[in-house]
Amino acid sequence: MPRLIDHDERDRVIAAAAFAVLERDGLAALSVRRVAAEAGLAVASLRRAFPTQHALRVHCFELIRSRATDRVRSLSGSGIPLGVAVLSELLPLDAPRRLELSAQLQLMILALTDPGLRKTASTLHGDVRRACDAVAVEVGLTRPPAELHAFLDGLALHVLTEPTAVTPEEAVALLERYLTENSTRRDGLDDGPHGP
Repeated sequence: MPRLIDHDERDRVIAAAAFAVLERDGLAALSVRRVAAEAGLAVASLRRAFPTQHALRVHCFELIRSRATDRVRSLSGSGIPLGVAVLSELLPLDAPRRLELSAQLQLMILALTDPGLRKTASTLHGDVRRACDAVAVEVGLTRPPAELHAFLDGLALHVLTEPTAVTPEEAVALLERYLTENSTRRDGLDDGPHGP
């Protein structure tokens, strides 16, 4: 009897290998052959799941999006504490999120010249913008949500590229200060819209 393949587990292994290749060796090294070697799979096996390099790249984008969405949806609370929690999930505050952001940035750069990746990159960017829009409503932000998005992107880049200059704790404190100083809600306890 043929052995059953757990496709979800195989896809997770492949994505983890792809992220590792991106982080360690950069975008130029993201090939089906290199990812298969990293995952300990035969190239033919990986090609069945992702027949092209493009399919592998799209899968990486989709996995980053899915992971962030799942983390944000698991949150509860209201006001500024919820806003900080939501946006913190989009910052590279631990190893898995650092890896996701590193992969995402490299794929976003590629999407500038690869029309096949543009839609996927735009969807991921739109998700972050919608999270910022929802947080803006949740905290009664007095600044435009686009400014919050820019602040978040800049903070994420600083944490990723200069981890000793901006620690995860400092990043969360900066985020909380930004929301508090630009919010109509001070204590996070008053009634209002809940959840992004």
